[in-house]
Amino acid sequence: MAKFPFYHQHDQMDCGPTCLRMIAAHYGKRFSLEELREKSHFTRGGVSLLGISEAASNLGFRTLGVYVGFEELKTKAPLPCIVYWNQQHFVVVYDIKTIKGEDYVYVADPGAGALKYTKEEFCHSWLSTRKDGADVGIALLLEPMPDFYDQKDVEKKKLVDSLSSFHI
Repeated sequence: MAKFPFYHQHDQMDCGPTCLRMIAAHYGKRFSLEELREKSHFTRGGVSLLGISEAASNLGFRTLGVYVGFEELKTKAPLPCIVYWNQQHFVVVYDIKTIKGEDYVYVADPGAGALKYTKEEFCHSWLSTRKDGADVGIALLLEPMPDFYDQKDVEKKKLVDSLSSFHI
């Protein structure tokens, strides 16, 4: 597995836009945190899952916010995806592996770093409700569409713009 791109959040309210930034980088596009904050309707209280979804759609992702159980997340969800963590934070799940019969979940937490959890540890912080008799958690599934790849990398564009003001 290739190394997953990681960014630290600038403050505790930046987790949602930072998660989206990591996923965009995973698919080969670099966007500034400022642009992603703006697109996700960032406020002093942070962002909502809906705001992250709208920003992702604006970038060219197809998105779907779902309640999903662990087995569905492991077997059917496109990874990486964003999950709602401890009812107050967003993190990226970028891989789930079974090693010697034990499931491990690989998480990019913009506040804490790249982490590996057992299934039990992960589910303890992620599962938030019961639906149709099953424990489920919230996930934002993302799939890049052709429009995503047509976007210009904002970070690169801004660097070129700022360098163009220098004369030799």
